[in-house]
Amino acid sequence: MITALIVDDEPASRRLLKEALDATEKVELLGEADSGERGLQLIEELHPQIVFLDIQMGELSGLEVARILLEEEDAPLIVFITAHNAYAVDAFELAATDYVVKGLEWTDFAQRIAKTVERLHDKLASAETPELASIREALDKLTQRQVAPATQKLPVKDYDEGTVRLIDPEKVVCIERKERRVVLRTVDHEYPTYFTIERLEQRLAGMRFFRANPGALINLDYVEHLIPNGDGTYDVLLTDMKGDVEGSITVSRSRSKALFELLNL
Repeated sequence: MITALIVDDEPASRRLLKEALDATEKVELLGEADSGERGLQLIEELHPQIVFLDIQMGELSGLEVARILLEEEDAPLIVFITAHNAYAVDAFELAATDYVVKGLEWTDFAQRIAKTVERLHDKLASAETPELASIREALDKLTQRQVAPATQKLPVKDYDEGTVRLIDPEKVVCIERKERRVVLRTVDHEYPTYFTIERLEQRLAGMRFFRANPGALINLDYVEHLIPNGDGTYDVLLTDMKGDVEGSITVSRSRSKALFELLNL
């Protein structure tokens, strides 16, 4: 049996998909999520082999969820559920993904799901390695032309509440790589993110974030002091809007000049 998870914000669509999957007798449905945020949480908890993702969902779309999942090398296989053929034709002729269009008659929909499950069953049985780089590139292109723009908020893990939060970038003081994690820091909390530093730098391009060193991004709106270390590096003191110190980040020698230019120093 293949293990799967459904992520779709429409109850009727979830019910229809569940019935079609049950009819194949080859899928064990581990759970359902009604939002991208809840989907990420369940995926991390349940580790399904396949995720059926609705593309158009609230603040965190299925495309955004897919991009987050594909940061990991052991990402589940992804099947997109979409009401828009335009999303599918170019982007999903990929080794590790598939798509199903909503709105089909029940018989056609069930047959389409059965073919998808058969294809993915064979893929899992063959242990074929997905071409993750190609999938990421296709998703990046697709996200740029999606009907509803992706949220600018950053999905993070809130271990205190056991949930996924969406954080406004303006509230982020800095982002640091700590051992194997990338941690996002606000004025009152730290959250592990789903992204690499490189992906966050791309995602936050055009905003007030600066790559201080290979493992850190700082929000220029929180920079208070630059303290020279005598070796060409600087410690940047970060404070909140009240002037309370929120920590410091070292700017590498190779990045110091660029920071001075941004700050008109």
